[in-house]
Amino acid sequence: MKKIAYLTIDDAPNKDFLKKVDFLLSKKIPTIWFCRGELIEHKTEELVYALEKGQVIGNHAWDNPYFSNLSIEKCFQQIKKTDKALEKVYQAAKINWQYKYFRFPYGDKGGNKNSKDYEKDITYDKRGVGKKEKIQNFLRSLGYTKPKFKGITYKYYYDNGYDKDVDWYWTYDCLEYALFSSKNHFGINSIEKVFSRMDEDVPEGCRGLNYPNSEDIILLHDHEETTKYFEPILNRLLQKKIELRRPE
Repeated sequence: MKKIAYLTIDDAPNKDFLKKVDFLLSKKIPTIWFCRGELIEHKTEELVYALEKGQVIGNHAWDNPYFSNLSIEKCFQQIKKTDKALEKVYQAAKINWQYKYFRFPYGDKGGNKNSKDYEKDITYDKRGVGKKEKIQNFLRSLGYTKPKFKGITYKYYYDNGYDKDVDWYWTYDCLEYALFSSKNHFGINSIEKVFSRMDEDVPEGCRGLNYPNSEDIILLHDHEETTKYFEPILNRLLQKKIELRRPE
């Protein structure tokens, strides 16, 4: 059975964006780029190029905040301001904005009580659940959608309601950003440990790349600090015979 996955890249577009786009094109890898609004206006030409080459560009909020730490009004502003910036890019490319996709920075959907502690489980109180749902409904009102991802079979994905939310959550995080982070994320401090984690087989522990019975949403980042690891990580994925597809 062929392993199928979908590549998503957060925090675009940064300094090496074009280099990464061209590498992906050379490998015929379709990609969803989740872009920060504050970076978009300085990279319009590069983003237009990516769109013309068939890449998809999504909304990753304006300036990378934890949504749980913002008022509901500021959450809406983060989404809407970036939405307008993306609309201008699609207009410049003369391409219909057919797929409106959104991902929260840090995966923080707005109701988390532990938004600054990456390694703690997401927990919502009653007020947090209400705030989260208001944000979800706001995204829907702007036309944001998400594919059904019927090939994802992980129990945790459904237990956490990721299938019902309109935003894109991931099922595998490459954690390459840990290589320059001040936090010791899961003990990842070398590219060898990034690769070693990719070889693990813990499907219900968000490490299912080697599990053939579920599709995956893979998370990478467009950080200048980890550009040198970008191609090696993708080559490692391809060596695993993972087929990186465009979602339907």
